[in-house]
Amino acid sequence: MVSSEPRVARRRPNRSKLASAGVLLLGLGFTLAVGGCASAVPARREMSPEVAAAYALLQRNWLAFHDLRTRADITIRQDNKTQRLDGVLLLMTTSSMRFEALSPLGTPLLVVGGDASTLTVWETMNQRAYRLAASPDATRRWLGLALGPDELVATLSGRAVPLRNPLLAELVPADSVGPSMSLKSADVTQRIWFDPADGRTKAVEWASEKTQARAVFSTTGPDAVPSRVTLATLDGKLEVLVTYREPRLNSGFDPSLVSVTLPENVRIQDFR
Repeated sequence: MVSSEPRVARRRPNRSKLASAGVLLLGLGFTLAVGGCASAVPARREMSPEVAAAYALLQRNWLAFHDLRTRADITIRQDNKTQRLDGVLLLMTTSSMRFEALSPLGTPLLVVGGDASTLTVWETMNQRAYRLAASPDATRRWLGLALGPDELVATLSGRAVPLRNPLLAELVPADSVGPSMSLKSADVTQRIWFDPADGRTKAVEWASEKTQARAVFSTTGPDAVPSRVTLATLDGKLEVLVTYREPRLNSGFDPSLVSVTLPENVRIQDFR
């Protein structure tokens, strides 16, 4: 992080200035706004042994993930517009990610990096960068959608983070996708489709008073290496298709590769 340069500006963001970076943020920062009206919180119901076993299986599937390194093709469709990006994606279970959009010559055009606290967007060609808080509320305010950092990493890795301490958890009979589990908190309902044999996630859906969204996963091999992730709002206003090429799962790459270090000549706008 660059902390001493005099170029850092703190002011309210201009959405037009964020447009070029925002479309990528919208794809990679795909998150669900779960805020709703204040209401009485229902009492938590104990999970049955069968439900508790399925919940533990889903947790083990997520905890088995450590990192992912892959070439990624990203197609973003929003408001009848389509943008395609090609680059390198790094994910780590420490709620960290980095994506470099590359030119046909292989030079970085845009770098997006984030951890549990900060999201940095660096437009390399014009040496301009933005810093935003890595929180569901911040993402909702800038992008109209809001997942926390760990849910984002899980989704892009083809997995799901089950709601923590759900008020209600139920198994749902199989449909065309397969069996699933429904988890409810005071503000959001999460539904996870999974393979009951190994906990491999097939799809996950979030529903709140404001937003409904779904992620569908295509994975290969016994380790559930992701080959494609499709993210979409159920109203059809946004779809993000991420296709992986030669993904390497749990390879143990150096964590420093995920961080984004900005040169001193970069103009920074800080919206945190």
